[in-house]
Amino acid sequence: MSERGTAKRDEGRTYSRMLWASVLALALEGAVALILLVVFGDARQPEPGEERLSALTLLALPLLTVVGLLPAFAVSAALVLPVVLLGEALTRRLGGRPTGWQLLLSTAAGALLWPVAGGPGWLVATVCLAAAVLVTRHARRGYFVALLVWGTVAVLTVFLLGSVGQSTGGIEA
Repeated sequence: MSERGTAKRDEGRTYSRMLWASVLALALEGAVALILLVVFGDARQPEPGEERLSALTLLALPLLTVVGLLPAFAVSAALVLPVVLLGEALTRRLGGRPTGWQLLLSTAAGALLWPVAGGPGWLVATVCLAAAVLVTRHARRGYFVALLVWGTVAVLTVFLLGSVGQSTGGIEA
């Protein structure tokens, strides 16, 4: 009955959909982090003769995005997908809710960065990993576009609020 070409397309969650949702979530988190770094990290006035943003920097931004996607793929494949799948397996085996197991596993995976990143870095890594895991859990057909649209809205909102805060003097160096 389900001959090739006549079968209904798979509407459920697949590994590739989960991987793409995870990469997109990590890329959006990176965009928000970059905006916050620009807003809070260097809110001072440039020194005389110092350029704040050069044309070369603007030309390099698209290339940096592509380079930034490589670690997002690696983190997604090595951490996010195993945390999602292991959390669901632990739920079937031991009971409880998958979200609880996945958050616990995200915290354990983030704790691996303690020797490298220290206290604040560990906390940031744990939160970013947990957010990517929670977003990846629901990856179904059509989910990527919705995540892209609403994630872009969130990034633009952070950018707008940071810009308004800087221009009104609410954010100072």
